Amino acid sequence: MKHLLAIALLSAVLSSACGDDSTTSTEPTPIRSSPVNESFQSNLTPQGSVWRLVNAIQTGTLTATLSATDQPSTVVGMGIGLRNATSTACLLTKEVITTAGSAPQLSATVDAGNYCVKLFDTGTLTTPMTFTITLSYP
Repeated sequence: MKHLLAIALLSAVLSSACGDDSTTSTEPTPIRSSPVNESFQSNLTPQGSVWRLVNAIQTGTLTATLSATDQPSTVVGMGIGLRNATSTACLLTKEVITTAGSAPQLSATVDAGNYCVKLFDTGTLTTPMTFTITLSYP
């Protein structure tokens, strides 16, 4: 009987220590530095397009540079725009026809929000083209 009483008492003590405590984390939320400088690589197919979503966290300048391709003299289109909220389309608001280079081919002043950068074939590609686009955005 003493053993049952001791077990019951120990069980009561242990279960009271296992309450439903909820604590709030005091860890700071990481803050993204601005501007963000990043590059992405992909392949552009004949008659195709490739786009990348960009999230600006504040007002600033978004720049896009077609920095490298495996077909350096090939002319392609590149644009900055908005992602269509009802589809997966990138609706361009500014575009250029360009070849790869070291200086930004496109820049736009943007507010905080989601934007897209799109590379597209203008009818000059006959084989897939590997490319690198370098982005800078707030």
